[in-house]
Amino acid sequence: MENSTYQTSLPDHWAVPDSNKHPILSALFRTLCLISIGRSSLKHHWVSKIDDDQWEKHKKITIDKLNNTNIAAGLVLTSSAVFVSTQPPLTSFLPYTIRTCYILALGSFAHALGGLLSGLAVVNIYEACDRVWTKDVLMATRFRLCSTLLFISWPAISLTISIFFLMSSLLIACYASGVWWLQFLATIEILSWAWLPPLFAWCALEKTLPKNPPASSRRLAPDCPPVVHVYVPSMNDDESRDPLLN
Repeated sequence: MENSTYQTSLPDHWAVPDSNKHPILSALFRTLCLISIGRSSLKHHWVSKIDDDQWEKHKKITIDKLNNTNIAAGLVLTSSAVFVSTQPPLTSFLPYTIRTCYILALGSFAHALGGLLSGLAVVNIYEACDRVWTKDVLMATRFRLCSTLLFISWPAISLTISIFFLMSSLLIACYASGVWWLQFLATIEILSWAWLPPLFAWCALEKTLPKNPPASSRRLAPDCPPVVHVYVPSMNDDESRDPLLN
Protein backbone atom coordinates (compact mmCIF):
# COMPACT_ATOMS: atom_id res chain seq x y z
CA MET A 1 0.00 0.00 0.00
CA GLU A 2 2.82 2.39 0.77
CA ASN A 3 4.50 1.69 -2.57
CA SER A 4 1.33 2.55 -4.49
CA THR A 5 1.12 5.91 -2.74
CA TYR A 6 4.31 7.12 -4.37
CA GLN A 7 3.77 5.45 -7.74
CA THR A 8 3.84 7.93 -10.63
CA SER A 9 3.40 5.59 -13.61
CA LEU A 10 0.01 4.23 -14.65
CA PRO A 11 -0.74 0.98 -12.76
CA ASP A 12 -1.49 -2.16 -14.73
CA HIS A 13 -5.06 -2.44 -13.44
CA TRP A 14 -5.74 1.12 -14.67
CA ALA A 15 -4.75 0.28 -18.24
CA VAL A 16 -7.30 -0.61 -20.90
CA PRO A 17 -7.46 -4.39 -21.55
CA ASP A 18 -5.83 -5.55 -24.75
CA SER A 19 -8.39 -5.31 -27.54
CA ASN A 20 -6.81 -8.25 -29.39
CA LYS A 21 -7.01 -10.66 -26.45
CA HIS A 22 -10.14 -9.31 -24.74
CA PRO A 23 -12.18 -7.26 -27.27
CA ILE A 24 -15.41 -7.30 -25.23
CA LEU A 25 -13.72 -6.32 -21.95
CA SER A 26 -11.76 -3.60 -23.74
CA ALA A 27 -14.91 -2.14 -25.28
CA LEU A 28 -16.79 -2.26 -21.96
CA PHE A 29 -13.90 -0.65 -20.07
CA ARG A 30 -13.59 2.15 -22.62
CA THR A 31 -17.34 2.74 -22.50
CA LEU A 32 -17.25 2.93 -18.71
CA CYS A 33 -14.36 5.41 -18.83
CA LEU A 34 -16.13 7.47 -21.47
CA ILE A 35 -19.32 7.75 -19.40
CA SER A 36 -17.65 8.41 -16.05
CA ILE A 37 -14.77 10.77 -16.92
CA GLY A 38 -15.38 11.65 -20.57
CA ARG A 39 -12.19 9.92 -21.83
CA SER A 40 -11.70 6.55 -23.50
CA SER A 41 -8.85 5.66 -21.10
CA LEU A 42 -7.58 6.58 -17.63
CA LYS A 43 -4.21 8.05 -18.64
CA HIS A 44 -5.45 11.62 -18.22
CA HIS A 45 -7.36 10.75 -15.04
CA TRP A 46 -4.29 9.23 -13.36
CA VAL A 47 -2.64 12.65 -13.14
CA SER A 48 -5.25 13.75 -10.60
CA LYS A 49 -4.29 10.85 -8.33
CA ILE A 50 -0.62 11.85 -8.00
CA ASP A 51 -0.98 15.64 -7.67
CA ASP A 52 -3.05 17.51 -5.07
CA ASP A 53 -3.87 20.48 -7.32
CA GLN A 54 -5.01 18.25 -10.15
CA TRP A 55 -7.08 16.22 -7.69
CA GLU A 56 -8.94 19.31 -6.51
CA LYS A 57 -9.66 20.31 -10.11
CA HIS A 58 -10.85 16.82 -10.97
CA LYS A 59 -13.06 16.59 -7.90
CA LYS A 60 -14.66 19.97 -8.61
CA ILE A 61 -15.35 19.03 -12.25
CA THR A 62 -16.81 15.65 -11.24
CA ILE A 63 -19.04 17.11 -8.52
CA ASP A 64 -20.27 19.88 -10.83
CA LYS A 65 -21.11 17.29 -13.48
CA LEU A 66 -23.00 15.17 -10.97
CA ASN A 67 -24.90 18.20 -9.70
CA ASN A 68 -25.97 19.05 -13.25
CA THR A 69 -27.07 15.44 -13.71
CA ASN A 70 -29.10 15.63 -10.50
CA ILE A 71 -30.82 18.80 -11.69
CA ALA A 72 -31.72 17.16 -15.00
CA ALA A 73 -32.92 14.04 -13.17
CA GLY A 74 -35.21 16.20 -11.04
CA LEU A 75 -36.74 17.76 -14.14
CA VAL A 76 -37.29 14.38 -15.81
CA LEU A 77 -38.72 13.03 -12.56
CA THR A 78 -41.28 15.84 -12.49
CA SER A 79 -42.17 15.39 -16.15
CA SER A 80 -42.62 11.62 -15.87
CA ALA A 81 -44.71 12.06 -12.72
CA VAL A 82 -47.11 14.27 -14.69
CA PHE A 83 -47.60 11.60 -17.37
CA VAL A 84 -48.04 8.87 -14.75
CA SER A 85 -50.58 10.72 -12.59
CA THR A 86 -52.71 12.68 -15.11
CA GLN A 87 -55.12 11.91 -17.93
CA PRO A 88 -54.48 13.32 -21.44
CA PRO A 89 -56.73 16.26 -22.39
CA LEU A 90 -57.39 14.65 -25.80
CA THR A 91 -57.19 10.88 -25.58
CA SER A 92 -57.65 10.43 -29.33
CA PHE A 93 -54.84 12.89 -30.08
CA LEU A 94 -52.10 11.62 -27.72
CA PRO A 95 -53.17 8.46 -25.85
CA TYR A 96 -50.21 8.14 -23.48
CA THR A 97 -52.31 6.22 -20.93
CA ILE A 98 -52.32 2.98 -22.93
CA ARG A 99 -50.60 0.02 -21.27
CA THR A 100 -47.25 0.22 -23.09
CA CYS A 101 -46.91 3.99 -22.75
CA TYR A 102 -47.88 3.91 -19.09
CA ILE A 103 -45.33 1.18 -18.28
CA LEU A 104 -42.58 3.14 -20.03
CA ALA A 105 -43.55 6.34 -18.21
CA LEU A 106 -43.52 4.47 -14.92
CA GLY A 107 -40.07 3.07 -15.75
CA SER A 108 -38.89 6.58 -16.57
CA PHE A 109 -40.14 7.80 -13.19
CA ALA A 110 -38.38 4.94 -11.37
CA HIS A 111 -35.03 5.45 -13.13
CA ALA A 112 -35.14 9.22 -12.64
CA LEU A 113 -35.82 8.73 -8.94
CA GLY A 114 -33.06 6.12 -8.61
CA GLY A 115 -30.60 8.27 -10.58
CA LEU A 116 -31.35 11.26 -8.37
CA LEU A 117 -30.84 9.27 -5.17
CA SER A 118 -27.59 7.69 -6.40
CA GLY A 119 -26.35 11.05 -7.69
CA LEU A 120 -26.88 12.72 -4.34
CA ALA A 121 -25.13 9.84 -2.57
CA VAL A 122 -22.12 9.91 -4.90
CA VAL A 123 -21.78 13.69 -4.55
CA ASN A 124 -21.76 13.52 -0.74
CA ILE A 125 -19.31 10.60 -0.63
CA TYR A 126 -16.93 11.82 -3.35
CA GLU A 127 -16.83 15.32 -1.91
CA ALA A 128 -15.50 13.93 1.39
CA CYS A 129 -12.81 11.75 -0.26
CA ASP A 130 -9.15 12.74 -0.34
CA ARG A 131 -6.66 11.90 -3.08
CA VAL A 132 -4.62 9.22 -1.29
CA TRP A 133 -7.62 7.33 0.08
CA THR A 134 -9.34 7.36 -3.29
CA LYS A 135 -6.25 6.01 -5.06
CA ASP A 136 -5.17 3.45 -2.44
CA VAL A 137 -8.62 2.21 -1.34
CA LEU A 138 -11.41 3.00 -3.82
CA MET A 139 -9.26 2.27 -6.87
CA ALA A 140 -6.70 -0.18 -5.45
CA THR A 141 -7.72 -3.13 -7.66
CA ARG A 142 -9.38 -3.62 -11.03
CA PHE A 143 -12.69 -4.56 -9.41
CA ARG A 144 -12.64 -1.56 -7.06
CA LEU A 145 -11.67 0.73 -9.94
CA CYS A 146 -14.51 -0.45 -12.18
CA SER A 147 -16.96 -0.27 -9.28
CA THR A 148 -15.97 3.32 -8.48
CA LEU A 149 -16.25 4.35 -12.14
CA LEU A 150 -19.65 2.64 -12.27
CA PHE A 151 -20.81 4.55 -9.18
CA ILE A 152 -19.74 7.84 -10.77
CA SER A 153 -21.42 7.03 -14.08
CA TRP A 154 -24.59 5.45 -12.68
CA PRO A 155 -26.54 8.74 -12.27
CA ALA A 156 -25.89 9.58 -15.93
CA ILE A 157 -26.82 6.04 -16.99
CA SER A 158 -30.07 6.16 -15.01
CA LEU A 159 -30.90 9.59 -16.41
CA THR A 160 -30.28 8.36 -19.96
CA ILE A 161 -32.52 5.34 -19.45
CA SER A 162 -35.21 7.53 -17.92
CA ILE A 163 -35.16 9.97 -20.82
CA PHE A 164 -35.20 7.10 -23.32
CA PHE A 165 -38.22 5.50 -21.62
CA LEU A 166 -40.14 8.78 -21.49
CA MET A 167 -39.39 9.62 -25.13
CA SER A 168 -40.36 6.08 -26.18
CA SER A 169 -43.64 6.44 -24.32
CA LEU A 170 -44.46 9.68 -26.12
CA LEU A 171 -43.38 8.33 -29.50
CA ILE A 172 -45.53 5.24 -29.12
CA ALA A 173 -48.45 7.45 -28.14
CA CYS A 174 -47.85 9.56 -31.27
CA TYR A 175 -47.87 6.49 -33.54
CA ALA A 176 -50.91 5.04 -31.75
CA SER A 177 -52.93 8.21 -32.30
CA GLY A 178 -53.43 7.55 -36.01
CA VAL A 179 -52.81 11.22 -36.92
CA TRP A 180 -50.53 11.11 -39.96
CA TRP A 181 -48.90 14.51 -39.53
CA LEU A 182 -48.15 13.76 -35.87
CA GLN A 183 -46.55 10.46 -36.90
CA PHE A 184 -44.51 12.33 -39.52
CA LEU A 185 -43.25 14.84 -36.95
CA ALA A 186 -42.36 12.00 -34.57
CA THR A 187 -40.31 10.33 -37.31
CA ILE A 188 -38.46 13.57 -38.05
CA GLU A 189 -37.78 13.98 -34.33
CA ILE A 190 -36.26 10.49 -34.12
CA LEU A 191 -34.00 11.10 -37.10
CA SER A 192 -32.87 14.48 -35.74
CA TRP A 193 -31.23 13.10 -32.59
CA ALA A 194 -30.55 9.40 -33.28
CA TRP A 195 -27.21 10.15 -35.01
CA LEU A 196 -25.76 12.19 -32.13
CA PRO A 197 -24.59 9.38 -29.75
CA PRO A 198 -22.69 7.43 -32.46
CA LEU A 199 -21.06 10.64 -33.67
CA PHE A 200 -19.92 11.56 -30.16
CA ALA A 201 -18.51 8.06 -29.59
CA TRP A 202 -16.64 8.26 -32.90
CA CYS A 203 -15.13 11.66 -32.03
CA ALA A 204 -14.13 10.55 -28.51
CA LEU A 205 -12.19 7.44 -29.55
CA GLU A 206 -8.49 7.73 -30.36
CA LYS A 207 -8.66 4.88 -32.89
CA THR A 208 -10.72 7.06 -35.23
CA LEU A 209 -7.96 9.67 -35.54
CA PRO A 210 -6.26 9.88 -38.95
CA LYS A 211 -2.91 8.15 -39.21
CA ASN A 212 -1.33 11.17 -40.93
CA PRO A 213 -2.67 14.32 -39.20
CA PRO A 214 -2.65 17.58 -41.16
CA ALA A 215 0.45 19.75 -41.02
CA SER A 216 -1.36 22.49 -39.09
CA SER A 217 -2.02 20.12 -36.14
CA ARG A 218 1.51 18.70 -35.92
CA ARG A 219 3.79 19.85 -33.16
CA LEU A 220 7.23 21.22 -33.76
CA ALA A 221 10.06 18.74 -33.49
CA PRO A 222 11.97 18.80 -30.18
CA ASP A 223 15.24 19.77 -31.88
CA CYS A 224 13.69 22.74 -33.71
CA PRO A 225 14.61 25.98 -31.96
CA PRO A 226 11.78 28.44 -31.34
CA VAL A 227 11.48 31.38 -33.69
CA VAL A 228 12.45 34.62 -31.93
CA HIS A 229 11.62 37.98 -33.49
CA VAL A 230 14.16 40.69 -32.60
CA TYR A 231 13.20 44.32 -33.02
CA VAL A 232 16.06 46.59 -34.13
CA PRO A 233 15.22 50.27 -33.74
CA SER A 234 16.08 52.52 -36.64
CA MET A 235 17.46 56.07 -36.65
CA ASN A 236 14.02 57.46 -37.42
CA ASP A 237 12.63 55.85 -34.31
CA ASP A 238 15.39 57.38 -32.15
CA GLU A 239 14.80 60.82 -33.61
CA SER A 240 11.07 60.60 -33.08
CA ARG A 241 11.56 59.68 -29.39
CA ASP A 242 14.22 62.40 -28.69
CA PRO A 243 12.48 65.70 -27.82
CA LEU A 244 15.67 67.71 -28.52
CA LEU A 245 15.69 66.67 -32.17
CA ASN A 246 12.03 67.54 -32.73
